[in-house]
Amino acid sequence: MNDSGGRAANWAARFARAQATRPLWFALAALVISVGSVPFVLQLGLDTEWSVLLPKDRPSVQDLERVAGRVGGLSTLSMVVESDDTEALTRFAEALVPRLEALEAPEIRSIDWNVGTYETFVREHRYLYASLEDLIEVRNSLDDRLQYEKAKANPFYVALDDPPEDPEKVIARLEDRAKAKRKGRFREGFYLQEDGKLLVIFLRTDIRGGNVGAANALVGKLNAAVESLKPSTYAPDLRVEYAGDLRAAGEEYDAVMGEVVIATVLTIVLVLLVIYVFFRRVRAVPMLGLAILTPTLATFAIAEFTVDTLNTCTAFLGTVVIGNGINPGFNWLARYCEERRAGQDVESAIARTHLGVWRGTLGAALAAALAYGSLYVSDFHGFKDFAIITSVGMLLCWAGMLTFLPAYAALSERIRPLSFAGTQSGTSYGSTIWRIVEWAPRGIVWTTVVAVVASIALVVVAVQNDPLEYDFRNLRSTAKVATGTSKLNAKVSKIVGKAASTSSAIAVLFDERAEAPPFEDALESMRDRTKPPPFGKVRSIDDLVPDKQGKKIEVVGEIRELLLDVRKYADAELQARIDRDLPPASIRPVTIADLPEAVARSFTERDGTRGRILVVEAVKGKSVWDGRYLIEWANAIRSVEVKGAAKPALAGRATVFADILDVVVDDGPKAVAVSFCITMVLVLVVFRRFRDSMVVMASLLVGLVTMAGAMAALGMKINFLNFVAFPISFGTGVDYAVNTMGRYVQERDGERTPVRDAIRRAVSETGGAVILCSLTTIIGYISLFASANKALNSFGLAMGISEVTCLGAAVLAMPAVMLLRIGRKDSAA
Repeated sequence: MNDSGGRAANWAARFARAQATRPLWFALAALVISVGSVPFVLQLGLDTEWSVLLPKDRPSVQDLERVAGRVGGLSTLSMVVESDDTEALTRFAEALVPRLEALEAPEIRSIDWNVGTYETFVREHRYLYASLEDLIEVRNSLDDRLQYEKAKANPFYVALDDPPEDPEKVIARLEDRAKAKRKGRFREGFYLQEDGKLLVIFLRTDIRGGNVGAANALVGKLNAAVESLKPSTYAPDLRVEYAGDLRAAGEEYDAVMGEVVIATVLTIVLVLLVIYVFFRRVRAVPMLGLAILTPTLATFAIAEFTVDTLNTCTAFLGTVVIGNGINPGFNWLARYCEERRAGQDVESAIARTHLGVWRGTLGAALAAALAYGSLYVSDFHGFKDFAIITSVGMLLCWAGMLTFLPAYAALSERIRPLSFAGTQSGTSYGSTIWRIVEWAPRGIVWTTVVAVVASIALVVVAVQNDPLEYDFRNLRSTAKVATGTSKLNAKVSKIVGKAASTSSAIAVLFDERAEAPPFEDALESMRDRTKPPPFGKVRSIDDLVPDKQGKKIEVVGEIRELLLDVRKYADAELQARIDRDLPPASIRPVTIADLPEAVARSFTERDGTRGRILVVEAVKGKSVWDGRYLIEWANAIRSVEVKGAAKPALAGRATVFADILDVVVDDGPKAVAVSFCITMVLVLVVFRRFRDSMVVMASLLVGLVTMAGAMAALGMKINFLNFVAFPISFGTGVDYAVNTMGRYVQERDGERTPVRDAIRRAVSETGGAVILCSLTTIIGYISLFASANKALNSFGLAMGISEVTCLGAAVLAMPAVMLLRIGRKDSAA
């Protein structure tokens, strides 16, 4: 032990000498690293799609890749044209679409703007698209009329009943009935709002929601096409706006990026303010600010190579890295000021500070890094990226602080030596805590016991009531709800119906056309026999083809024969009308190959194949944000098996959300167990005495149990993001107990200080720095409330609670237990 202590002292002395005599070299190295990191940080992208959070081996992700490879235009960009002049809207659309089709934009798979072609197609095949019941009614009416006309031609016929209804009136009534069904749906084939003041053009594109650059480039091309037509010449109030899932994704991206900037700036400002309040010295602000800047930039430069893009789980990690990564610097600078106040020169103060804090800060940094790293065992891609960035960040921040902060301290003292006359650092906070511990150790211990017991009871109740968050509305941005895009999407949904939305349907893709009908039958059978049903309508391309065509052709043939017979008794005018509307002698059944391209597009693959896609809609009245229903919906479709057929691919938000919940349930306990084991081993390595290690772990467990109790008391639900607060709290929460216990062990074993005095110094001296560390970490987490995303808010709150409970356990409960343990005799020493 003496040899290792001597080696540590020699290392500390040599390193301190280099930092004290050549501080500019260290500052230059920091500048080179910082400047060199910036280009890579700027290349680090952001992808806010839910699917990127999942591993590639998850069914929903694999299915999305299969579907995207075979089906184009999975994303929609809606061009919403508004004006009080309906005629101007339709003229503008008719002029705009050809220009859109002429654009050099291969990313546009199709343009859906008018259903007139389908209406023309239906009119051309009106006999087959008419209902069988209506055709039979017409046939019977004609037959009755024919019999009546034949009887009336008999001079001996005496009419005892009223004549049958005129077939023309029957046909007119049926046509009126058909028109009533279509009324207000698509006026003149356009996607028009009922009041005629809004028209929609749908662009189906291969651009993913997360590819904001490509989406913005496409919007730029569309804007150029719009401006080339001079919209105001059609109507002074005519304007074009954009909606659809692609626009919503871009809007969310912009919101997240803006919130990231706000949260990061807020964290930096508050942390720097806390630095000044604690150290009462202006120089401490740039010293610690510059010291945390270099490792933070380096962390995200490395992220560009390791994770490539940020996601919903990792977008705000800059605040976490700054808030938590600055802790070693606080401990170092607080100890340095303590050594300088005791009369040490700069080089000696740096050396003694290195020797005094390196073990505790390294242990704390390793604990935090390994706790963050424990998330890597999860299959959840969001957790893995979180683990990489934060674990690398914690280690770089520790190394950066011990490398660059001492040089900045030496450099500042060259400019103006530190003076301690009339100044007092934040160690006064630790002194206040010590007075509380010294005054009422038993009260603190009993209060802790009561809090732990109450927390356990609250957690048991929460677990019995299912603590998972199933309302996905509580995982999205509240700001997004009030955006213009959301309002436009709501208007568009009223025109085309919710079935057009990918969030309200699951697409099922088969390898063979023959596999679709039996699967559809199985789905409909499941739906009809299950109460309540797990899903709504099942749609296929066959729904666009007339049903019962064989029987209809037979009835239409009978109608033709009856009309020819009626013609014999008709006058010239009626004969002309019969000739005009007479069904053809031969009618060929309509097949899916006959359907117009614009109509069949939703069921057509990239290579033109039709009929291998089903669309399964949600149950009417069910919320597509209800996680329980999403799981039921997705699992019901996945459970269907057709003998001899392979499992089809499913694509939809429901399957992604269902897999996210499955990952949290499956991988959560695993990550917690790994984090606990890693933390335990690390604490045992840092502290040579088993008893000291167990006291530290007990402090940590008290903090985590009361954290869980507080979350349960607040009614917080566990989601895919705030869940990570549990495994990472093992590392971040043990930080405070490790540093406090580390100072106690150093004083007790190294300086041979009486036990009571060792506890007092650990709390009053290191405790102040520990409190400040916790405060800056809390700032990093609470700044997440700058985001309107509820999932990030819940994560920030959970970690804020963790910081408070783990800090209280480390600087109040643990010292109180230690005081009671040494007994009155030792405490009087």
